[in-house]
Amino acid sequence: MRIGIVGTGAMGNNHLRVVHNLPELQLTCAADTNRENLEIACQPYPIKKFSDYSKILDLVDAVMISTPTESHFQIGKFFLENKKHTLIEKPITQTISQVNELIGISQRENLILAACHPERFNPAVVHIKHLIKKPLFIEVQRLGSFSPRSLDVDVILDLMIHDIDIILQWDQSNIKNINASGIPIISKKIDIANVRLEFNSGLVANMTASRVSQKKTRKLRIFQKNQYFSIDYKKQRVKTYGLNQGQITEEIPEIQSVEPLFTLWSNFHKSMASGPNENVTAEEAKNALEIALRILEYTKPIEI
Repeated sequence: MRIGIVGTGAMGNNHLRVVHNLPELQLTCAADTNRENLEIACQPYPIKKFSDYSKILDLVDAVMISTPTESHFQIGKFFLENKKHTLIEKPITQTISQVNELIGISQRENLILAACHPERFNPAVVHIKHLIKKPLFIEVQRLGSFSPRSLDVDVILDLMIHDIDIILQWDQSNIKNINASGIPIISKKIDIANVRLEFNSGLVANMTASRVSQKKTRKLRIFQKNQYFSIDYKKQRVKTYGLNQGQITEEIPEIQSVEPLFTLWSNFHKSMASGPNENVTAEEAKNALEIALRILEYTKPIEI
């Protein structure tokens, strides 16, 4: 499978490295309007480089779109209409109508359209996926230090959307209430946000996301009857606590460390090769985007 990367910023660099190191994929080219970024990112790889993404059509079977969010729709539509499988960074598009249009094209052309939500493939998340039965309370902390990337979107669409996608794996009962607040610190967008989601099932999810913290924290805690799971995304570690004959027991399972992007790309390849679709589908990405956009509508900026 011939792969091209559109956008060679921070995440584009990671995609270049991962695709280059997967034997089932052939990294053929990259495109970026920033020539300096393009040259630096592609220097380790014997691939062709273009300033215009439309020039790579004949070199690819599929593309990864890792550009600013505002361009996802236009670029995604171009490649889908030209019959190329397409993987798009999160958030998949700016609006629901845009992603609906891309889904329609992919279905008409029988193409794979998937979103890059790599946290879904974190080994710790994969380990607990089938252990979660009926979560009652979820707490998330996703805190990171300042980075100039992704400042075109609020922290909700930049970081929190990862956890929204993961929570939706376990509860699809729809949300009945949203309480949210946010603060702009280093950009004109919201850089720190706290959100409380109440689902129709009774689940309450409390999420905090920041891109101006000194310490990088990626933690997820899930409570269900007689069980509690503590997940460290960064360390790819899980602690499980359970009630057994009146005693609290703790377990720390052995989990093989795997970079989530490798799993994401392997799944994308399997899907293109007519295997099972184990991607974060465009429909799933749309569901996460829809909630993120609703949160933004409810977010009340705090004056500072």
